[in-house]
Parts: sequence; C-alpha cells; structure tokens
Amino acid sequence: MAKLAKETTLPTGDSTSAAAAEGEGSSSASPEESREPSVSPPLATKSGGGKKSTTEEDGDVNAALQITDPTNHPRALKVLFLSSDTGGGHRASATSLAQQFEQLFPGSSYALCDIVQLDGPPPYNTLVKMYKHLSAHPQQWKLVYNVSNTRAYEMLADVHMKSAMERSVRRRIQSYDPDVVVSVHPLMTNVPVLACRNIAKETGKHLPIFTVCTDLGSAHSMWFANGVEKLFVASDEIRNLAMQRGKVPIEKIVMSGLPIRHDFAVQAEKMGDRHSLEGKDYRNFVRDQLGLGKYVDHRTVLVMGGGEGCGRLSNIVDALYLQFVERGINALILVVCGRNESLRESLNKRDWEGMREKYLIARTSGADFDHCVGLLSDVGCIDGGYMAQHLRRIISTPVLPSMGLAGMGLTASNGPFSSFSSTSEHSNAIIYQDINGQAVSLPPTRSASPSQFDADSVEVVTKSTVERNNLYDLDVLLKPLASGDDEDGHVREDSDDSKCSSGIVEPPVKVMGLGFITNMAEYMVATDVLVTKAGPGTIAEAASLSLPIMLTSFLPGQEEGNVDYVVEGEFGAFVSDSDPQAISDVVATWLMDSEKLREMSNKARLRGKPDAAAEIVDAIGESALRWKHGSEEIEVLEEKLLE
Repeated sequence: MAKLAKETTLPTGDSTSAAAAEGEGSSSASPEESREPSVSPPLATKSGGGKKSTTEEDGDVNAALQITDPTNHPRALKVLFLSSDTGGGHRASATSLAQQFEQLFPGSSYALCDIVQLDGPPPYNTLVKMYKHLSAHPQQWKLVYNVSNTRAYEMLADVHMKSAMERSVRRRIQSYDPDVVVSVHPLMTNVPVLACRNIAKETGKHLPIFTVCTDLGSAHSMWFANGVEKLFVASDEIRNLAMQRGKVPIEKIVMSGLPIRHDFAVQAEKMGDRHSLEGKDYRNFVRDQLGLGKYVDHRTVLVMGGGEGCGRLSNIVDALYLQFVERGINALILVVCGRNESLRESLNKRDWEGMREKYLIARTSGADFDHCVGLLSDVGCIDGGYMAQHLRRIISTPVLPSMGLAGMGLTASNGPFSSFSSTSEHSNAIIYQDINGQAVSLPPTRSASPSQFDADSVEVVTKSTVERNNLYDLDVLLKPLASGDDEDGHVREDSDDSKCSSGIVEPPVKVMGLGFITNMAEYMVATDVLVTKAGPGTIAEAASLSLPIMLTSFLPGQEEGNVDYVVEGEFGAFVSDSDPQAISDVVATWLMDSEKLREMSNKARLRGKPDAAAEIVDAIGESALRWKHGSEEIEVLEEKLLE
C-alpha cells in the first residue's frame, strides 16, 4: 500500500490567515503561502490537550487511527474534518473551525482527513497534484471545472464515487470514531453522507454530518448534498445555488458567513469603525506595534500575490510606486512575499529612485506605461483568461485607461467608449470618468511600441524640451515631494518636524517587502487598501475588517463569483494583473478620495462576518452534543459542571 505522509496537527496558534493559505502549494513560493508546508499530510489529528496521535506511515491505509479521546468535560467532542489541499482555503477553514471547537467545547479533539486522496478511485485520488498544475493554467482549469459542473457529470461522478469508495470511506470514518463529521470540500459530501447513514444503520447510533461551503459568490454543484444536518453558506448567491442545483431544503441552509481565524474577530472588535476617531487611534496603535509608526501620515497599501503562482506581483508594485510618485501621494506599499525570499530581497534592495528616473526618461521619450514599469522580469501570472479579465474590468469599474482599449483592439473613437474625447492640451490624452463620475484626464500615451524604445540610446530630456512638447513638467515630477498628505490626499508642504534628525526626508513612497507573516489581521488593520487575488478567504478576512479590495486575478469558474461578490457589494473592483497601470490608476484614485474609502469600508463592513467560525461551531457542537448524549443527559451534565 502507498506510504502516507507523516501526520502533523492542524495549527491552532499563531499562523497566517486564509489570505496566505489560499496561496498554498506554489512551486514558485507564492507570496500567499499556506500556513502549512506545501505538501500537506493526508491526515492530521490533535487532541484538546495538544497531544499528537500515532502516525500511520506504513501498511494498510484503512488501518484504524482514532482521534484521541477527549477529556471528561461534558461538552467535549471528537470532530472529524473532511478536506483536501486543492487550494489552501479549505484547510484554512477547517483550522478556523478547529480553533473554535477548542474554545467553545473545551477538551474537544479533532482530525483532518483527505478521504478522496486516500480512498478515491482515479482520477480523484490524484486531485491535489492535478490542482497544482491546473490552477497554474487557468484555461485548462476552466475546461475541467465547467465540464465537471454539469448535471450529467455530477450524476456520473456520484454513482462512480459511491460504488468505488463508499465502503472504504465508511471504514475509515469508523476508525476515527467521531462524534460529528464536518466537510469543508465539495468532493467530500455525497459519499460521506451515505457512509454516515450506513454507519448509523450498523451501530444504531446517529452520526451527524455537516457541510461548511468555503466559497462566496459561486460554488461547484457537488457542494450540495441533501443528507447533511445543516449546510452553512456565506452568501445569498450560494444559498440560491444550493436550493436550485442541489435541491437542498431551505430549512437545512444556514446563512453564516465564511469561517475565518479568530484573530480577525478580535481585531474587528477592537478597531470598530476604521474611520472613526477611535478606529483611527487604534489603527495608529497597531502601526506602531508593527514598526510602521513613522509612516503614520502615509496611505498604506497591502499587496499580496495570487493563488498557486505568484502573479505579476513585481510589475503591480512598480506601477503603484510610479503612480503614487506621479500623483504626489505619500504611501507605504507593503508586499507579502511569503517564502519567496528572492522577491522580498528584490523589493527591499531595488533602486526605486533610479527606476523613477528611468521611468521619467521613458515617458518623455514616447514609450508606453507598461513598458516603463516592465523594468524587472515578470514573475508569472494567475489569470482568468485575457478576454474574461478585460470584460470583468469593464464591468467592475468605470476607470478605463486607454491602455486597456488598445489591448482589446478598440480605440476611443471606434469602441464602446466612443464618448471619451481627446483634449486639446494633450493631443492623445483620454478623458474618462473617475470612481465618482468626475471627468479626469489620463496622462498621454505614446504611439511608439516598446520594441522601438532603447533606454540606453535616449538622451536626457531637459525642462525646455518638455515644455516644447507639451508633456509633463519635470519641476513637478522631479521635485522632492511633500512628506505627508491630508485626509483628502492633498499634498502638504514639508515642515521641519517631518525631517529626520539627520536632515534626511523620509521618501514619499516607501516599498517594503515582507516575508512569511503570522499576523495578517494586524496588517489588514493598518492598511487602507488591499490588492490581491479573488480568493474567498482573503475577501472574507478583508471584509471583516471593513477593508476595500482591488482584485487582480481569479480562477475561472471557481473564483469568478468572488469577483461579483466584491464588485456588486461595492467594496472593491477588479482590474486584471495584466494591466498594472489600470490597477495603479484606480488604487491611487481611491487613496486620494477619503469619502470614497469611507463608503467602500462601510459596504465591506456590511458583508463582513468576523464571528462566522464561532457561530458555525456553536450550532454544530450543540447539535452533536444532543445526538451524543441526548437532551436530558446534557442538562444533567451541565448541572454537574455548574456545581
């Protein structure tokens, strides 16, 4: 039989959030690394007292492996989580729930099992390896997802999996001897439901099973098994899908929100309204704790890479830096690099001032923005498909720079945006509407292609040359920028207080590469805007802290609905990571408009459910206790506990 990976416990102490976990498994060391090693164990167990279970390394994979017996506490439970490492969000949700079981049901013990990898037939038992490949090739993933999400495939897969693995899954569940089973993966619903039903027939004791859906805006049809006690969902969209596709009775569906780490609930309670005086004071306190106190007058942007690959992260950071410098925005750009040490070192050692000068030369010499920010090598991309990304960008935000039109074979005169007009001041600048519908002029773009531009052969452009060609005023672009901006993003003049004792002025825009962080909630508190991929856990965590979001990539099918969830919720926008200029345009516009940030934060807060994990576990645990002891016995045990 196959040798199993060594077991480890589900983490319950300091660990990264779902934002990091959703980047699990990248061979290129994604900035959104999981809190677990990239190759996760098929099984993981932990007791309430912190003792690991015996490791099953050799022999029959169906050999008994019991969850450590809980303590004698009357509310202690043995919990079996069913999940798989097809994206770190599933494991992150299980971890969040496990933490709450330890807090709300003292003495409880639990295990995590990937029954599909252990007991499933081909091709399902190779799903983890397949996912790592497919998520790095979005169009292949889109094909697989769409085919598997049809009714015909659903029926065939259901029959195939039940006939091929129900008996072995039943034996495996029995070997754990749990009080309750919780599925956090779509492939682990129908077969486990049947297995639990058959266990009840054999033992005469009901074994309750629950499903916690870990998607926000769209979900695979295999999530929705009718036989569960309750199905916990995070949005109206998922609830409607469950009723329409899964025929799940409405009384079995619970609107709960997505389970996220307890840290976010703690920080949400401490911060309150992030734009209130108390909220601002607390955010400044957190910045001090993170060592960011000297940037208290800077807008803060948190940038995270995407999924099972690190995305065009470097180019996005370059574009943000140059955009903020050009607009005179004092900003701190925090980049979560995870285990990608080379990226972190590159960002922290990069000659940002030198890059700015090269950018100015390039812009005044006719090169387009994308070429100007492509000074460093691309680091890969998770992309929902070229046309899909651009269409979603059109739908999600009215900020449509001309760079995006050219990429779609359109122009301001012949495309759907023909109402945009040219200005007389800049012969090929584009007028567009900003977030609030106000007319704004984009910097002019040049007709010269990147291949025609040779930075080494360009002579330095003087101020007179700029004035003569009606381009940017180098006095504006090259002067030392103010050290702070007011609440509305307007530049303030330097003061003596803004200078360090050495006489050196802090850079107006600072880029800071971060490694593997374990306190994501605190960093989100300190942040004004999050730039990230469309992972459901990341979105749920940001919403719990009322943080506006710029989404830059998504997996087709699986994460498309998450984009809609953010855009329709009006607490963020989507712009493809293939267009870093447009990303920087929108983010800069937000940072310069405090009222817009406040509105988006309020909308995010309406969607945020920081206590979802606790509420889910409370409902599951109370139900499981009733099945385990019976209502009368529970009352007696609780009375003894009070004595």
